[in-house]
Amino acid sequence: MIYLKNTTEAQVAYVPKDSDATGLLKFALKSTVDLDTVINGVVLDLNIHRLYIAMSVQLPEGCPAGEYQYQLTAGGDPVSSGIAIVKDDREAEGQYNKVIKYEQYTD
Repeated sequence: MIYLKNTTEAQVAYVPKDSDATGLLKFALKSTVDLDTVINGVVLDLNIHRLYIAMSVQLPEGCPAGEYQYQLTAGGDPVSSGIAIVKDDREAEGQYNKVIKYEQYTD
């Protein structure tokens, strides 16, 4: 699973490699709601990581937040696929850092 901020600025995404990637790398991001393809482009792997492909992702203007399916192919063969979550900045800030207060009562 990869997480992306809902912004039109370029951001780095680390996509896991399920197999060795040989050939032209293509990355596709498709909505799970209306099945629209948001991104479909060529990726350059700099071989920085052995287990991940570090790539630059730039979402288009007006891309809705939500769940997407991604697929990374090399020479037409699937290398990696899974779920990508696109989150608004306000949504991503405190969702997993919820503060819990406990009160203790004594007699």
